[in-house]
Amino acid sequence: MEEGELMKFYTIKLPRVLGGFVRVVIGIFKKDK
Repeated sequence: MEEGELMKFYTIKLPRVLGGFVRVVIGIFKKDK
């Protein structure tokens, strides 16, 4: 895997994964309140 491909992987895949994770965490906090 080249560095350019790795950067594409991180810029495309990670935001989606982090976004989904953040939504789950926010959902948990909202349930607690």
